[in-house]
Formats: sequence, structure tokens, C-alpha cells
Amino acid sequence: MSDKLITITTFNTDLNALLKTDFQPFTIYRSKGLLTHLLNRKHFAAAKYIDFLPEIIESPDYAGYNDGNIELVKILKDKIYISIKLDNKNHKYYVATMFDVKMGKIESYLKSGRLKRVEKRVEKTNNP
Repeated sequence: MSDKLITITTFNTDLNALLKTDFQPFTIYRSKGLLTHLLNRKHFAAAKYIDFLPEIIESPDYAGYNDGNIELVKILKDKIYISIKLDNKNHKYYVATMFDVKMGKIESYLKSGRLKRVEKRVEKTNNP
């Protein structure tokens, strides 16, 4: 399977407190066939953002941890949802699914506690 994977980025451990996890940094992959999978499933909106996976993973707007899956949402022009799963056989985390989601679904996930809003840290400046 490893010859079919593309390295995307490393897990943002700043999310641990929000997700109530204690993950150490780990590499996240996607399959070389993810784009084809998205197109076959008619996830055309999400397919446009496949090159934005590092940004979505490193700086999501919403995050959750459910049934062993890390769920992230990033609001770009579209609202993109991804799920990251552990491949137990190969011990690698990979993007299992990716699709566009409506704000109503995000609000429903927030209300149920499935997702939480990621608070953005304010960057310190050296301005007087």
C-alpha cells in the first residue's frame, strides 16, 4: 500500500486539547487514487481542493474525533469535510474521504458535539 500513498502533512498536535486526544505528531497520507475516487463518487466540488489538503489538515475551522476518525472541516470557497483514518494493517493515517458539506450539516454536527469550532490563535506582532 505504501507505494500507492502520497505524503500530505503532519498532524497538528495543537488540536489535541480540542479533540481530547494525546496524539504525537504523525504523517498523514492520501492515496494516489483519491482524485479518481472523488470524481467517480461525483464529489466534484471537493476534488477541486485536493491540493489544499495540507491547509485543511494543518488549519481546520472545525474538528472532531469520532469512532477513531479525525474529522476536519475547512471553509474555503466551499466547505470541505475530510475524515482521516488509521490503516491498522500498515499503521498509517490517511484521508479516507473528502466532500463538500453544507453549513446546516456543520451546524448539526456542532450542536451534537461531533464537531467543535477551532479557535484561531492571534499572531503576535512586534508593532509598538
